[in-house]
Amino acid sequence: MYPLNQSQPWPLDQWWVAAYAADVGRELLGRTILGQPMILYRTEAGKAVALAGICPHRNFPLIQGKLDGDTVQCPYHGFVFDAEGTCLRVPSQQGIPTRSTLRHFPTVERGGLIWVWTGSAEAADGQLIPALEEMGLGNHLWRADMSPLVTIKGRYTLLIDNLMDLSHASFIHADTIPGAGFIAAIPGEMVETEKSLNAVRVGKAIPSNPLLRKQFPNYHGSADQHFDAEFFSAAFIRTGGAIYPAGKVDPLGVQNFIHCITPETSNSVHYFVITTRNFAIDDEGLSAGNLAMGDRIQPQDTYAIEAIEAILQSLDAPPTETSCRADTIALKVRHHLIRQITKELQKS
Repeated sequence: MYPLNQSQPWPLDQWWVAAYAADVGRELLGRTILGQPMILYRTEAGKAVALAGICPHRNFPLIQGKLDGDTVQCPYHGFVFDAEGTCLRVPSQQGIPTRSTLRHFPTVERGGLIWVWTGSAEAADGQLIPALEEMGLGNHLWRADMSPLVTIKGRYTLLIDNLMDLSHASFIHADTIPGAGFIAAIPGEMVETEKSLNAVRVGKAIPSNPLLRKQFPNYHGSADQHFDAEFFSAAFIRTGGAIYPAGKVDPLGVQNFIHCITPETSNSVHYFVITTRNFAIDDEGLSAGNLAMGDRIQPQDTYAIEAIEAILQSLDAPPTETSCRADTIALKVRHHLIRQITKELQKS
């Protein structure tokens, strides 16, 4: 099961988050995605570009190159490439060698994120990206706070497992998430649609705690709170959800945690986390508190994932796992990924 398939451990026909949009500008940004070095930048017109990050001449890393207008020049022998990856000039000769084109990755800028498509360019369909505005990304009625990118030394499937079973919050996050101790005992319900798999957990009559009082200063009672774990793709998971006055049907508000998961290599993963909410959107203190809490939560998840990765790499064969009821949706997600990868391999 780890990785899901040795010859192809991840889906290729997939949109992955390459960077926060604010981090891509008029300087080259290097990032390895699915084991492939890439360079990202914006054209003079502001369009985000993603190209293969290795010069096809002598394999020099183009992150050390120079951006000139919309073109990139390799500093080793001066090959020049345009924003589509086409080689425009070789200073040492008049003609252009064959097989000198850089791979160009289709990009979409949406929800404050730069998405890249790693499959065949003809299959790149922006409609496959989840409905981000519904979750608060790129929606002016919501607040979106972006945590710094973290790269974890563990395979991406371990991070998906972590997010799809939030019962771990009662233990590894017991000292960082207020009221986390009861999450493991909340019964879960699997809700499956054409777009997602959702492990719905609703905590009933949660006693007021400092975080709830800070979020909703005018409400001091107990709350019914969603602790959803919704899988949209290998690249995108939403957790959190609506918060209600106990027993009521009208929510106090909705807070989502958006998890963007992008494999770096077969045993490392880029992890982008964004907190969105549709209440107190101008409260800078609340945002600062959320980000500070995230700064404490992420290292705990990183510790767990890297500890498991170390075990997996130390063994000659993957160990046998014992699963429990809380793993039902995580196992279903694993099988979904296996089917997706198998289908791609059968087409190739």
